[in-house]
Amino acid sequence: GKLTPADWILPRLLPWGTDGALVTNIIPVGYDAYVRVFHPAGAGPLDDPVTWHEVAAWSGRTVHPLAQFEKMSIPLTPNPGPPPFGSAPWLGSLTPAICNVLVRELAKLTGTPSNCYFAIWDGMSILTAGSSVSVREFAKDDDDDHGDHHDDDVDTLEAQRAAWQRPVAQLPRFEHPYRSYLLGRGPIGVACDLDRHPLAPDSWQTLGLPPQLWWSEDRAWVVASEIDFDTTIVATTKAGADALLTCDGLEALLVPSDGRLDLGGDEINLA
Repeated sequence: GKLTPADWILPRLLPWGTDGALVTNIIPVGYDAYVRVFHPAGAGPLDDPVTWHEVAAWSGRTVHPLAQFEKMSIPLTPNPGPPPFGSAPWLGSLTPAICNVLVRELAKLTGTPSNCYFAIWDGMSILTAGSSVSVREFAKDDDDDHGDHHDDDVDTLEAQRAAWQRPVAQLPRFEHPYRSYLLGRGPIGVACDLDRHPLAPDSWQTLGLPPQLWWSEDRAWVVASEIDFDTTIVATTKAGADALLTCDGLEALLVPSDGRLDLGGDEINLA
């Protein structure tokens, strides 16, 4: 295949083994520090985001670098009262608020903020033409004089979608074990805009197209939001880690490079 600017990453990933999902299975080895950013619970359109520490205070469990939400959110006591969250954290995607904080901090930590790379997992159905589009049904009057507008609307949406998919189809691709990615390039702020594409400007989370991997051209840091994980990993310098761990708006902990990020990695919050 054609060489892409992503080719440096694969040789620096540990091969997937039988010992769970390790930090450096998804993000390159060789960085000074790895920071785990916890996606908040209850991040639905009507919910306030809830930190993992707030959930642990309710459940009696422990937040630690390798905590797993599924284990940590099971109450230790029989009657803890109603849970403080309405939904589990998003998988594979930062909430916009956290993405914005991360972008602001990471922009200060690279010499090339206007030139970053964004890899999107190509399994997202929106990326492939011909997949189903859900269009809001319009309320129809009894005499139904609005019927044709609905068809126009679908046609417009399909046209916008096709126009958007053409450039997407031209993007270079690269392969990692079990994953195939599309590679885009742009300024760092693009990281938070990929899921707010104007295809559906009024919806709360439009396309759900966050990058799974993104990094600055100078490789000062790499961010990985693996599609199945409810946390995001940032590989960075010691100074970068200090900045992320102390800034407002992120719930984050240092994690060992060989730490397990799957359910079995949480050996503290046991049944």
